[in-house]
Amino acid sequence: MSFWTLFGFFLVVALLIIVVIVAYTKAKDVNSFFIAERKAPWYLIVGSLMASTISGAAFLGMQASFYNTGASVFWILIGCSLGFFIMCFFVGPKLRRFGKFTIPQYLAERFDSPLLKPVFSLLVTIWMVILMGTLYVQGGLLFESMFGFNYSTSILIIGVVTVLLTVFGGMISVLNSDFIAMFILLIVSVIAFPIIINAAGGWGEITTFVMAESPNFFTNTSGVGTFASLSWVIIWSLGYLGHPGFLTRFFTAKNEREIIKAGIGISVIYLPFWIMIFATATAAKILYPNIADAETIWMVSMVDYAPAFIVGLGMAAIFVGILSSVNTWLLTAATSLTLDIYKTLINKNASEKRVLGYSKLVIVILAVVAIPIGIWRPASIIEMMNIAYAIAGSAGGLVILLSMYYRKMTKEAAWSGIISGAAIAIIWRLGQGVGFVPNNIDPIIPTLAISLTLIIIVSKMTQPSKKTLNMFSRLQQPEIAKKSTTL
Repeated sequence: MSFWTLFGFFLVVALLIIVVIVAYTKAKDVNSFFIAERKAPWYLIVGSLMASTISGAAFLGMQASFYNTGASVFWILIGCSLGFFIMCFFVGPKLRRFGKFTIPQYLAERFDSPLLKPVFSLLVTIWMVILMGTLYVQGGLLFESMFGFNYSTSILIIGVVTVLLTVFGGMISVLNSDFIAMFILLIVSVIAFPIIINAAGGWGEITTFVMAESPNFFTNTSGVGTFASLSWVIIWSLGYLGHPGFLTRFFTAKNEREIIKAGIGISVIYLPFWIMIFATATAAKILYPNIADAETIWMVSMVDYAPAFIVGLGMAAIFVGILSSVNTWLLTAATSLTLDIYKTLINKNASEKRVLGYSKLVIVILAVVAIPIGIWRPASIIEMMNIAYAIAGSAGGLVILLSMYYRKMTKEAAWSGIISGAAIAIIWRLGQGVGFVPNNIDPIIPTLAISLTLIIIVSKMTQPSKKTLNMFSRLQQPEIAKKSTTL
């Protein structure tokens, strides 16, 4: 590996270390460690949401999906865009108005059901661990390709580094390192995009070759079918909407207006970025028609065609993006387990110092639990993420959205939606794994239909409490919102 590649890589890593050191000096209490003192401006929220989305998943998993499947993968991205739109304009401002720390806290207060905190916290932890497994896969592939390390060793290194960064920096570190990763990833993509396209002979040559080899590559469904494409839209839009790792970013915002600004910023950046990723993956059909592992396309093409310094920056940005995403999932799960289970059920009078100490211990434990999933690598990155987002969307996304706009939704209805959503999604996936359930029907469709039906029926059969109705009213009226930052 050339000097300039290493220089570019470690330049970004050095910048990350500086960010973590600065964050460590500021993360002294629960407000700073968990929610960055509620002072995040819109651009840090954009950077954090984008980096968590476009890090290794974009340059490893999504590149491979575009390469293998074609333009139909854009239905996933349309679902993600829809999820971001709903989050930033319709959900995020209300969560900021609520003003606490975790999504389980919100659900428990919205439906006047304290038991929702520990139960939903466990669900949060399950899908956060699955997502961390996908990120460890990304880090393992990156280090294996870049430094020639053993895959399992690479994952262990990523695990140790992410634990250190999360324990020392908290949410302040996550927001700032995510912003740096997003900025560099976008710069590198803009530079590499024309280089790789030209190396493949230009866009006209690429499309002619690919259409001759795969006639359905550029069609709406690319041969995967309308039903599968629709399933992707629902999985990823509701999955994003039910993803506490994304939603907790809104607790960090300075105010509701910053969240709206973040939504506008994401709208400008998101799809144009993915068009570049799709184009470079399509170019790889010419450059690497028989590549052994499609999830290494970006790294191989960068090394072969981009300037060495840009290669180093690009690899480092993916590395930082992976780290930041793992940091976020670790912090989200640890925050929820500590505040929603430990402080709620075990030690209600725990001091801030004790809560922070246990949070850091939980971070270490969760990282250790997720590492075997990354080493095992039971499926492709995108398939593993599909499973996680299906659970998130089924158990959380629908319930969270309805909780903010369905006034008569009751505690019993929320429970029915969460339990049925999680149970059906998990059982359906397990059934597909053993061949009991057909693979051509994604669990999100029956799960969504059953959960929505149950929520409506149960809401009609029961009555919301006065506290539940007052909480709903509070979410609708910014001027009476309670600015609470207490545990």
